[in-house]
Amino acid sequence: MSPSIGIVRIALASLAANKLRTGLTVLGVVIGIGTIIGMLSLINGINQSVMEEFERLGPDVIYVTRDEPGLHLEAGATKARKRIQLDEVEELGRRCGSLEAVSIVAERRSRVAFKASRTGMVSVRGVLADYADAANLPIAEGRFFTAAEDRKSRVCVLGSEIAKTVFGKTRPLGKAVDIEGRSFLVAGVLEETGRVFGSSYDNVAIIPYRAARSIFGEDPRDYVMAVPRSGLARDDVTEEVRTTLRLVRRIAPGEEDGFAVSTQESLLETYNRLTGTIYWVMRIVASIALLVSGIGIMNIMLVAVMERTREIGLRKAVGATRVAIMGQFLVESIALTLIGGIAGIALGLAIRVGVDLGTPLPASVPAWAVPMSLGICCAVGLFFGLYPAFRASGMDPVEALRYE
Repeated sequence: MSPSIGIVRIALASLAANKLRTGLTVLGVVIGIGTIIGMLSLINGINQSVMEEFERLGPDVIYVTRDEPGLHLEAGATKARKRIQLDEVEELGRRCGSLEAVSIVAERRSRVAFKASRTGMVSVRGVLADYADAANLPIAEGRFFTAAEDRKSRVCVLGSEIAKTVFGKTRPLGKAVDIEGRSFLVAGVLEETGRVFGSSYDNVAIIPYRAARSIFGEDPRDYVMAVPRSGLARDDVTEEVRTTLRLVRRIAPGEEDGFAVSTQESLLETYNRLTGTIYWVMRIVASIALLVSGIGIMNIMLVAVMERTREIGLRKAVGATRVAIMGQFLVESIALTLIGGIAGIALGLAIRVGVDLGTPLPASVPAWAVPMSLGICCAVGLFFGLYPAFRASGMDPVEALRYE
């Protein structure tokens, strides 16, 4: 048997002889690595969903909102801004000839019912007839409502999951569903698209904007989606939208817009800034857990060195080198963190499965997360085990054999 294998066997036997101490020592590593894997899986899953949704909508969609995209911590910062009005959006569509489609969007939460069948809380989206083109909606059955129906009729288009829930095997087209006590005829059913940004895009009921406003009232969170005509530069169209809306609102030169015009690039930049902050919080939490566990490992290894002073003296007396003694304690330290790392990875994967099954949020572990976590474990074990190993290897064998 080679000396290195012997060192590993002695180190693992020492850990196995103190199971409770070993388990308590690795607990901090388990928490740190579990936090890293769990947070990475959550953020990675959401990132994938966001990118898929942006790709589905296409790169040229322009958004108009009352407030700037991002988090607004100061309640009064945008309080004075006027909400986006339906007549302003319609005037924007008439004046801005560079737009292929434009729609205001109002989104609320409600239930959809058909006879005795009823959904849970789903997204009810009030839009204009152009929304189907602006959002690039795939219709599986039936059609989207027309501009005339948008003004006078109560019709709706259902997501595939809603249609399955309330109709089962019954064909939904032409049937009336109940939304907030109002009856809507089903004009179409969307194709199944899966989950987007943590919620199922198939759990959406789309109704005319005027009907949504009559049911739910006005809301400053309503926003506008606009699509430029083919062949036009999006930046030019974006500027035209901004200028046209200023004219519609009669905003004097030099005054602030009072609204925000965004493209997918700017929204992605905002989103990346927000997730970047989450990444830093995750790093800090995981680093603190790993630091605490590393200090605990160093402490336990120092205790182990003191407990095994006579053993160290005996081994050195029969010819064990400083390198062999140091290697034994380094292997023990690294083994502690690797055991914790493997258990932490298992915990992180369990968190991923739990989030995926128990919540609407998506979760996906990036391929590089597991080897990165194991590498961190080895680094923590090596760094915090180095001093105890050096102290053990430097003992005088005569003094060690006299130790009581």
